[in-house]
Amino acid sequence: MKYEGNPKHKEPWQPGRRGSLCPAGIDPRAAQRLLDDSVSEGARRYATLRGQAFCAQEHRAGFWHGYPVAWREVPPALWHEWIQNGLVKRSQVRSNW
Repeated sequence: MKYEGNPKHKEPWQPGRRGSLCPAGIDPRAAQRLLDDSVSEGARRYATLRGQAFCAQEHRAGFWHGYPVAWREVPPALWHEWIQNGLVKRSQVRSNW
């Protein structure tokens, strides 16, 4: 798996494009670490960093791009496991529902 950024998730916002903007502190190395640590759920992968949920999708064979998502988009079993393992707090999940 290799991270490959998608410009629609970066500043400056591109008019007419859909997609959530990635936080400023996520550079390509950090994004690759998130992808490496992500958990597969169907065709998508999920990860968390500092209380924020991220989703990654493969856009061509072996290449993935990721973006922040609301916790309601993360499979419940996954965020429950992350709460139990101390990777995220229940209050963080509730605040970004």
